[in-house]
Amino acid sequence: MSILDNAKVVADLVKKYNDQELYQKLIDLRDEIFTLKEENLKLKETVGQLRDNLKLKETVMWERPFYWIQNGDERDGPYCQKCYDGETKLVRLQQRDSRGEWDCLQCGTYLTGPGYVPPRDDHQPYDPMSF
Repeated sequence: MSILDNAKVVADLVKKYNDQELYQKLIDLRDEIFTLKEENLKLKETVGQLRDNLKLKETVMWERPFYWIQNGDERDGPYCQKCYDGETKLVRLQQRDSRGEWDCLQCGTYLTGPGYVPPRDDHQPYDPMSF
């Protein structure tokens, strides 16, 4: 029998003996029990979320300028630094084109990856000494 069931049985007995003050105290106790059960459930959910976040932190790795999820030999990503650092959200970056440009559709961040190739300006004369 749960604590709520026990409280109900006691409340029914008190009601039977017509002690209104004691009956009201039992009703108040029942309400407190409900509140404690709700708080307990919320705390359990929070603990679960914290465990999940901790597990995630163990797999998330930083490789400038992106975050990646490393699972053994497999790597998933890239993910947005701003979203992860600011809100601990893993938001997958979208590749803009084949030149190594990336966008975060969540926060609007624009990044260039390590393989970034700047656009070629065909209007500039070639200068072999400009490197």
